[in-house]
Amino acid sequence: MIKEIITVSFFGLFLGSISVQAGSEVEFDLPSLISKATAYHPSIKSNIFLEDSAKNEITSAKWQYFPTPKFSVSQVDRSSMGANHTYKDGDNRVSVISLTQPLWASGYIDAGLEKSKAKLLSARAVTKVAQQDLALKVISAYSKWYDSYLKKELYKKSKKKYGALRARLRIRIKQGLSSNVDLNLVDSRLIQADAGLNSAIIQYENSLLNLEELLGTPLDSKDLIRDFSIVKFENNQLKLSKRALLINPRIKQIKAEGLVIEAELKQSRAKLYPGINFKFERQWGNFTKEVNGPESRFFIELNSSFGAGLSNFSQIKQIRSRYQSLQKRLTYEKNKVAQQIELDWMYSISLKKQKALLESSLVNTKKVQKSYYRQFLAGRKTWQEVMNSIREVSQLETQLAGVYGEMIVVNWRIFVLIEGVGAVVTPSNQNLAFKADKILWYSIINPKQQQSDVDKMLNFVIPDEKPVKKITQKEKVSSKQVPTKNWNKTTRDQTKTTSDPKQQQSDSDKKPVKKITQKEKVSSKQVPTKNWNKTTSDHTKTN
Repeated sequence: MIKEIITVSFFGLFLGSISVQAGSEVEFDLPSLISKATAYHPSIKSNIFLEDSAKNEITSAKWQYFPTPKFSVSQVDRSSMGANHTYKDGDNRVSVISLTQPLWASGYIDAGLEKSKAKLLSARAVTKVAQQDLALKVISAYSKWYDSYLKKELYKKSKKKYGALRARLRIRIKQGLSSNVDLNLVDSRLIQADAGLNSAIIQYENSLLNLEELLGTPLDSKDLIRDFSIVKFENNQLKLSKRALLINPRIKQIKAEGLVIEAELKQSRAKLYPGINFKFERQWGNFTKEVNGPESRFFIELNSSFGAGLSNFSQIKQIRSRYQSLQKRLTYEKNKVAQQIELDWMYSISLKKQKALLESSLVNTKKVQKSYYRQFLAGRKTWQEVMNSIREVSQLETQLAGVYGEMIVVNWRIFVLIEGVGAVVTPSNQNLAFKADKILWYSIINPKQQQSDVDKMLNFVIPDEKPVKKITQKEKVSSKQVPTKNWNKTTRDQTKTTSDPKQQQSDSDKKPVKKITQKEKVSSKQVPTKNWNKTTSDHTKTN
């Protein structure tokens, strides 16, 4: 018995270790983070329940075409009445059951059905708006995390470089080749690098906490993929604006609200006209006379209701004013979306140029830095000039890290605005997505639900939304095929970087939209990558 318990415990621990290892292997890039956030966030689930409520409202609106049953029971207390009262010959209790079938309602029932369908469209648009806002928040938080990660690594590298120079300088001071003032300058720059590292660590932790709040689960920085994704678009800002206006969920929401108001206006106008109903009634008992059995009657009713006074006319004016206000709001939202696309488009072009300029300047500044150090050893440059050149390299690298973070925000925001969240989160990322009862693409992945008996009887089918047609092609470039830029690399693995302007120009002229992804996983094993630093063997000779 003891052996069996030990065996079972051993296998339990073994399976538990396997599950922990499998869980630790889960890695998240930007699309999978968006998928995880949209699957967890309560605002998305709340809007999905509102969609279910709108579907039930459509079912209720279709029931208005069916007869309305009614049942009533009335009873009279004869002991409290005199001898000559009206009900002396009748029955004490009367029961009535009736069915009323509308024959013509002046379009009121049809308008009610249109209103409920428009509310469903509005609820779906509200869900899309919540998904888009959440996706943009995740993109912003991820870009800040990526920016802070690069700066943290850069400041670590700067501290290491200042520490190595400080050790060399102490040797020169002992030899009488340098003064203590030079050592104070190195200490000052080392403290500045430490302060910058502390600021980067705070930003790094804050951005990670922000991501955890959006995703609703703790995150390990080792599980996050440093994904610098650049989305290339065709060089036509007007086409991008038209595409964004076509799929923008807020514009769809306003249009759906306009359909709701139009249906309300039809209902208010229908109240001004009489309705025709067919009524069947069966009565058991009679208060005024004695009857032997139940009585059946058939009626054709003509009903009309103008409301209290002439309130229907005032209601029509109020609905028209709401509709005009909604049209102005629609115009404002269209201008806002078009302006956002234009600003992001201009900013994206500016960041692309700034990135190329900073990269070129960084290469030249590093050459100057190494040249200044060699000239310092030869007595041609001062120690302060060497420190200034190192600081310039650090500043350029920090600016370049900020540009990378801004490019992630701008490019991905344009992509979300012109393609929608559905183009970012696809079923192919399901293995990285958070398990939830309803995920972002629930209408595509989940099997179609069977109709209930009531829906079959009403011939009621809620069509699922068609998936967004993607006009982009996403290619994940592995590190084995294309070498990537790395900020942390030893001098032994550093290689010379070259830039080919013709190749860059040919890439920018391509019209198809492609997403080129460079991913660096946080691990000890790295593929040799390009680096801005050159080995000392490549140094040119100075006169």
